[in-house]
Amino acid sequence: MEAEMEEVGRMLLEAPVGYVEQTISDIIRKPVYLKVIEQNSISGTKYGRKVVIGYDKFPILRAFVTFDSKDIPKSVMAALLQKKESIGKILRDNKIVVQRRPKAIDVDPTRKTITREYEVLYGDSVLFQISEEIRLDFLCACKDR
Repeated sequence: MEAEMEEVGRMLLEAPVGYVEQTISDIIRKPVYLKVIEQNSISGTKYGRKVVIGYDKFPILRAFVTFDSKDIPKSVMAALLQKKESIGKILRDNKIVVQRRPKAIDVDPTRKTITREYEVLYGDSVLFQISEEIRLDFLCACKDR
């Protein structure tokens, strides 16, 4: 079981920006949901967004995203304000190719949870700062259901 958790964890960490939701669905071989729990202005032009990707009642991934509307293209910002789609889908729909710059990755001692922080870059600009918690135990449980 531990080797399986390490493998699925590696797959998720290597997923291209914007394809984490699809990668989770591929791993568990079931459709997953993405839900924007909350998105609010933090101060001025800065926003915070809480997202969950899960299956059934299992929240497999929780993310907190921060971004500054002055750094985001208008078409992307308009879609973000609708609070319906994932950031990855919005970027793909707008044909914006981005890169991930890792900041921190941590695996808990029980190897059930991975947390990571990274920035999403468009050229030299940071569009998003993302902090994620990935529940490997939930991911493996959903895969076996």
